[in-house]
Amino acid sequence: MTKRTSERKKRVLLSLGVVAATIAVIGVGTMASFTAQTKNPDNVFAAGTLVLSNTKQSGSACLSTGGGSADTNANDSCDTLFSLTVQAPGDSGSANLTLKNEGSLDASVFKIFSAACTNADAAAEDYHGSGNPCSKLQLTVQEYSDSGFTTPSACVYGGAVGSTCDFSDATKTLGAFQSSHSSSSNGLSLSGIDAGASKYYSIGVKLPSDADNTFQGRQSTIDFTWYAAE
Repeated sequence: MTKRTSERKKRVLLSLGVVAATIAVIGVGTMASFTAQTKNPDNVFAAGTLVLSNTKQSGSACLSTGGGSADTNANDSCDTLFSLTVQAPGDSGSANLTLKNEGSLDASVFKIFSAACTNADAAAEDYHGSGNPCSKLQLTVQEYSDSGFTTPSACVYGGAVGSTCDFSDATKTLGAFQSSHSSSSNGLSLSGIDAGASKYYSIGVKLPSDADNTFQGRQSTIDFTWYAAE
């Protein structure tokens, strides 16, 4: 190879290196791509609440939460509605009760039920018959439209004249109610209760006038449970 040919090759290689370097520099300075971006921030799913308040007239509100966490939303320690003793045939009694949905969710399901009705000898009496008062004591559940319990809106259990309960139906007893409505699944259905709304009920009991001596010194005990579900 001649000296002239060798110098020509060096010049060509040098030129190619300069071109490559130039392209590289130009590429770095002008590289770009199309982009697009969107964001959906702070997405929240928050559960509402369903809290039932139970207030016997002139009593204090009893919440289904027990005043604490809603983890256990059932309270079995609200006020006793009545404790009637030394009653005679024909005697009756009642108690007024306000139920309120204190939560933020509407309760489309609202029921009342009783898990048990038990018969026993009255502790305060020395003499006792052998009767079954659960099967004899009559029951009424009267709904009112106002907090003053002055305007009947529906008789939901018991004998009735129009929307007003009475004791004309001797088959509507504590025992009959408990047998038919013993749990939340078969509870007596009431109209739903919206969030923040209240409903007003009067629970009445009566020992019929035809109760015989077998009911002397006997008593019945029954619980009423109010159940709400959205």
